[in-house]
Amino acid sequence: MSTDKGWDLVGWLRGQRDVKPSQKVSLAPQEVVNDAASYGVQIQPANVKPGALYWQVARIHHLTPQENGGNHHIYLDVLDPALGGAPYGGRVEAARLRVTWDGGEQIVTVDKPANEPGTNFPMWKWQVCAIECLGLAGHELPSDRITGIHTGHPDEAAGNTLFHHSFHVTYVKVQAAEQVYTDSVIYGVIHNGSGRTALLLQGEREVARKALGVDETFRFVELGAGEYVIAVQGTEFRSATTRVNGRDQVQLNLTLALRESTIAGRVTNGAGKTVALLKETVEVATQVIAADGTYRFTKLEAGTYRVVIAGTQVASEALNLNGTNAATVNLVAPAPGKPITHYVLFGPSDRPRTRANLLLAQDFILAFTPVFGFNAEEAGAAGSITIIGAPEEVSTDTEKQLVDEGATVQRIAGNAGEVAAALAARIKAGRAFS
Repeated sequence: MSTDKGWDLVGWLRGQRDVKPSQKVSLAPQEVVNDAASYGVQIQPANVKPGALYWQVARIHHLTPQENGGNHHIYLDVLDPALGGAPYGGRVEAARLRVTWDGGEQIVTVDKPANEPGTNFPMWKWQVCAIECLGLAGHELPSDRITGIHTGHPDEAAGNTLFHHSFHVTYVKVQAAEQVYTDSVIYGVIHNGSGRTALLLQGEREVARKALGVDETFRFVELGAGEYVIAVQGTEFRSATTRVNGRDQVQLNLTLALRESTIAGRVTNGAGKTVALLKETVEVATQVIAADGTYRFTKLEAGTYRVVIAGTQVASEALNLNGTNAATVNLVAPAPGKPITHYVLFGPSDRPRTRANLLLAQDFILAFTPVFGFNAEEAGAAGSITIIGAPEEVSTDTEKQLVDEGATVQRIAGNAGEVAAALAARIKAGRAFS
């Protein structure tokens, strides 16, 4: 197998076997190669004292479709420079590694032939694994920890499809530097962060914190080598992992996507019904309305939203949220026992004005497909009613009676231009009721 980067697994393994034992390589920590980072695979450095031996992850490789051939494995090698071999050393036979996942773990042992990776672990659907190297029994050393290995990645080509992705991991015994530098700096800006607190994390451990002023900048100094993440207190924000070597500086330009807006309200006749939340035209959440008619959507990011009563044409106006503000939306659901969802009621069919309104309403009727007619008694069977016509065509007494019977009623009236404009606005908004 060979990659587009020229890596030959079989040849590399053969090299471990063929190099003479006298050819030693350094115990110095290796430059890490992780081409699986874009697949969510991360490395948590071992916690070691200066000069101590430990197991370092020298390489994580996501197999190409040609290399993988439809497998779903973690291939593992454990190498020691003292055993000779290039580039990392010779294989440590009988070395052990611990593979863990939510609810379980398994110890795997280096015991495969020289022309294969030292050992392997087959993954199953949705399993997310972490790995540590234990080494030989009775001679355990600290180990880097690998997280986020799984097979749930999209199709790439034949050989790498959903749930059929593999990784090759190489652990090497190295010695931590005798002198530890703690001169690294991570600094930058978090847009939308003013007034909040930036946290510097290693894993889940807080290393330092900085209150963000109006300039939204932060600066963390005197950092040792390792991997760090910037978080914002009280939010779910996490930056990508930043690695420093103890002597460098890294500048970050981050943006906090705020998700603190809320939409809440009450739905008359709504207890037990469902409200849906639309962002633009996409449904992003649903909620069953409480017994007291209330609902509440929280942790919303900036955007344009509407609240819709499921199974009806009742919808709110467009709501513009900025990620921190709140909106109140009260709606009226059709009363129970109404077999017709939406009815458009016109005046008497023999009046010229009614005929004109009927022509103006053609696009509205095609857009929302309501039942329509000229009979107020028939309209009373609907939960939502649109009256198109002035009180001279459909009286205010009739309108009040329909409301008293539990219907949601709106009236559209005026001259031909005003009626046309009102109907067109509802069609453009995608909702029959204002």
